Amino acid sequence: MKKWASLLVVAVSLAACSAPKATISQKSATQYSAVVTKAANQYMEVVDVQLTDGAQWASGSFRLTDESGKRTILNPKGYAAFGIQIVTPALAFAPNQALISYRLEEEGAVKSMLLSLQGLPAPVEANARPTLAE
Repeated sequence: MKKWASLLVVAVSLAACSAPKATISQKSATQYSAVVTKAANQYMEVVDVQLTDGAQWASGSFRLTDESGKRTILNPKGYAAFGIQIVTPALAFAPNQALISYRLEEEGAVKSMLLSLQGLPAPVEANARPTLAE
């Protein structure tokens, strides 16, 4: 029984220390939305968000939201998933990646995750109707 308890403690500690994961998508020409998943009890401070095409970089202003994106949050601790809403000025390049810099401890080392940007969905034509072939 003691072995099971110690294995459970080790598994919980590893889950709490695991690196957060994220996805990012483009909502409009100047707006982007990221969703970050992490352990709910894990501290995480987002330091900066930058967009790039591989040669040029641009920082955007950002705010943290709940996962739905409707409510601003100040601290993501207690959330297993949260959103980052990013707004940029009109860019002279088309970004294809985002770099999110963050800390997992107060005054800790800054870490980064480089994400591939998912583009705008293709526009749907108003008169288009699906066919049996689709």
